[in-house]
Amino acid sequence: MDIRSGGDGPNQDQIAELRARADAGDRNAAGRLGELLAKRGDQEGALELWARTYGADSPTTKRLAELLAERGDLADAVTVWTFSDVVWQNPAGLHAEYLDTLDALDRLECEDDPEDWAFIEAEELAGLLAERGDEAALAELRARADAGDPAAAKRLTQPRM
Repeated sequence: MDIRSGGDGPNQDQIAELRARADAGDRNAAGRLGELLAKRGDQEGALELWARTYGADSPTTKRLAELLAERGDLADAVTVWTFSDVVWQNPAGLHAEYLDTLDALDRLECEDDPEDWAFIEAEELAGLLAERGDEAALAELRARADAGDPAAAKRLTQPRM
């Protein structure tokens, strides 16, 4: 389905159709709808939709986005979800649509390894939890710092929230 209307973006009927499909359990429609909501400025709506749709399968993404939103970083919370594997790899999503416009070489440069993003996400979540004084997260950072991870050591020296 082409949800663009004359290049101006999706119209209300198309948004309503995506919402109905998402409510019926279509995860691809929910991912696309979340992207469009965020693009239109409804960051909270997008975050809520992604958390409801993908949160059980992506608990790290969900928790990281929640922490960022709690501290007022809605744009960063949206970025966490848009780069999460479930949204990034969505065949109906804006990223897939963009990749389809590229030649094979340029496309290869834009694709990433979901395991890399998952590691970055987990690292960021541990850091945010440590800033809040979460003992498990602090222990994880200490262990990584003791193993020679300079980013973990730096995170341990930052003031807590």
